Amino acid sequence: MTNDIAKEQLDRLIEVARRWGVRVTEDWNEPEGARFIGTFKGRDITLFPKYDSNFALFFTVAHLYGHMVQLTRTTPGMKRSIELVYRRGGALSEDEVQCIYDYEVEAAGIGRRLIAELGPLDPSTDARYSRMFLADFHYLIDTIEGGPGGPASFERFLRREPLPWRPIPADERPLVDLAITPPEEFSITVL
Repeated sequence: MTNDIAKEQLDRLIEVARRWGVRVTEDWNEPEGARFIGTFKGRDITLFPKYDSNFALFFTVAHLYGHMVQLTRTTPGMKRSIELVYRRGGALSEDEVQCIYDYEVEAAGIGRRLIAELGPLDPSTDARYSRMFLADFHYLIDTIEGGPGGPASFERFLRREPLPWRPIPADERPLVDLAITPPEEFSITVL
């Protein structure tokens, strides 16, 4: 795959996440048709690499770490966003879409800060991280509003998402050691 990264780069990011208190495991027993990339509960990330690229897993580790950190410093906006994410089948208002965007882009920025621990990221990978975020966000909104969901739907969003002019900036706040400050107990699945 031309947009993939080397397994070594994924492994390096997993090691960085582990240094920040995340327990990362891989589960190769994902059944055909389930198609999710990763899940997290507490400070445990489970990756399902059977069907997905190293880059998709790289994005998932960073993004889920971002959500874990958010759960160490909850805000009313974050709690509202989580409620909206689990609502299904109705159109979202402009304000609701913005609330979810703010929550999701913050998680992506925290994830980008985790990636920065690896050293400079080449501009192409940085742009693809942002592109993956935007596709994931648009897919999420579509799914909340009653879209079909699933891997084929996500691929349509990713295919139509251009590389952004400006990558998502790394969050400037310090990273959080989740072994010392664990997130609120919560779980998220990434399709």
